[in-house]
Amino acid sequence: MSDCLIVGGGVIGLLTARELRLAGASVTIVERGALGGESSWAGGGIVSPLYPWRYSDAVNVLAEKSKQLYPELCRQLQQESGVDCELIRSGMLIVHDDEQDQAQHWAGRYRVELEHVQQPGRLAAIEPRLNPAFQRGLWMPQVVQLRNPKIVQALKGGCDALGIEHMEHSAVNRLLTENGRVTGVQLDSGQLRADKVIIASGAWSARLLQETDVPQKVEVQPVKGQMIMLKTPPGFVGTIVMSQGHYIIPRQDGHVLCGSTLEFTGFEKSTPGETREQLMQYASELIPALAQYPVVRHWAGLRPGTRQGIPYICEYDGIEGLYLHAGHYRNGIVLGAASAKLMAQLVTGEQPWCDLAPYTLNAPH
Repeated sequence: MSDCLIVGGGVIGLLTARELRLAGASVTIVERGALGGESSWAGGGIVSPLYPWRYSDAVNVLAEKSKQLYPELCRQLQQESGVDCELIRSGMLIVHDDEQDQAQHWAGRYRVELEHVQQPGRLAAIEPRLNPAFQRGLWMPQVVQLRNPKIVQALKGGCDALGIEHMEHSAVNRLLTENGRVTGVQLDSGQLRADKVIIASGAWSARLLQETDVPQKVEVQPVKGQMIMLKTPPGFVGTIVMSQGHYIIPRQDGHVLCGSTLEFTGFEKSTPGETREQLMQYASELIPALAQYPVVRHWAGLRPGTRQGIPYICEYDGIEGLYLHAGHYRNGIVLGAASAKLMAQLVTGEQPWCDLAPYTLNAPH
């Protein structure tokens, strides 16, 4: 029997397990598929909301805290697992954008370096392969990225090093409660008991909670995102480039990601050929030279969507010992490190590093 049982082994669940273990709790993770096998590995890994000035303080507070935490976290994970998360500063250039006033207000408030670029020559200096049709942009040179599959691998290794138990391919059928308190979960293979249960099941979180004796309104739904990956020479593209919601992300080894779609299609994850062609078109509109390189992979992930992108980091009303940690939408990596620290403080009774009110069940999400 563990002190804490985490239902969901994505990045949010893995980071939460790590924080709880470091706080002294015994932890078991139960995952319906493979650890990190859903949206965690499928995302782009930009450690910034794509348009941060469009988000509320509740999101930006977590994002800024995570930016501070990731360098040391990635260093520790590499020591524990031997896996490099490939945390690199590539900056982010947003072109074809008319929100410079909002962006500069946000940057001043959060002390983020941001340049309003109005000279094509300056754009070319930032990213030489950028389409010369772009005339202006917003440049954030301090933005970093990490590689999603790498941090998943590193977190797995870190869990092993810290003695965190995990069960893969083990779907939870229902929560076990007694006298208004959670006591564990029911699996096909039997029951797992724990003093506290944290639901961190991403897009699947609301399903499980709807079946409790005290159902609450949890607004988390799957939002499909499709991406493609190209293979170019290393260094072919140097920075993250965005336009009208689409982006390209260069990796250290020359792979370039292009994404992504926003699709409200339930839990299906098909990857039609016409979408691949659309994503390739977006990529070549940003960086025309990418048109000559092949698509080596095309995939889809299901984000845990909420209306405002604000996650739930809270106790579940009416069932003692039950917690909800889900709904990070497009920003699981961006918010994950700070969100997990806050969740662990809530569970262990420590003083939270920020106000919990925006992340409760009754707050707007």
